[in-house]
Order: sequence, then C-alpha cells, then structure tokens
Amino acid sequence: MNKTSSNIYKNARLKAGLRRDPVAEELHIDTRTLDKYESLDGARVPDDTVRKMCELYNDKYLAYLHIKKSPLGEFLPDLQPTSFEGATLTMVSRLNDVNGTISQIIKIASDGKVNDYEKTDWEKCCREITELAGAILSINFADKEG
Repeated sequence: MNKTSSNIYKNARLKAGLRRDPVAEELHIDTRTLDKYESLDGARVPDDTVRKMCELYNDKYLAYLHIKKSPLGEFLPDLQPTSFEGATLTMVSRLNDVNGTISQIIKIASDGKVNDYEKTDWEKCCREITELAGAILSINFADKEG
C-alpha cells in the first residue's frame, strides 16, 4: 500500500494493510476515537492502546515513534527506517567509531568527572555513543523480511 500520512498511527495501520473499522473493533475503541488518533493534529494516544496497535500491526517501531513524540522523546536518538542490511552496516560503522574513542572515554572517565578542558571531547564521545545506540535500535526495527 503506497498511501502515507504524516500521522504515525495511520501510517502503521496502512502499512499493515488493515482497515479502520476492524482495527477499532480489535482495539476496543470507537471508530471516531481511532479517527482522532489518526488525524493530523492527533489526540494523545494512550500507551496501552499503542501497545495493542504494535501487536496488531506487527510494528514495534510504532512504539518507538510514539515515545519519540512525547516530551521525553528529545532524549532519544533519531532513527530512520532502513533495511536490515543497511541497519547492520550502519551499526558496524558506528561501533568502529566508538572503538576508536574508547581510550579517550576511559581517560576522561578515569577521575569520575568531566573537567572543563575535556567537555568538548566528551560531547563528541557522547554523540558517537548516541549514534551507536540509535544504530543498534535500528537493527531491531529493520525489515528483516526483505
């Protein structure tokens, strides 16, 4: 199905090839409620409903996108859907980046604090660690079926 929307919940349902009415029934919500969740301005979808959507749509990435939309989402790395092969190669590349800075991480952390003169280097190390974490998560969400 080639239809896409800017709403993550609608996109996930369409990707799963499911129609609104049966989904609403399966989620034990009114169709109008599902419409609200899938509208562009979108009502806040309860976590337990998103969990059911993830199971019904067979889409764990929807859970990540749901959390990323929350006020705490700014602390999570940005992920882009990718192939299993692409996610794996990215993860290996990011792992190599972090391996190259491990001695710097150990040196900075050895005294239990980040000194003023180490802050720039530490921020670079943290960016690399965050990118690695995102790459690892991407493997979990990648399409492994081709």
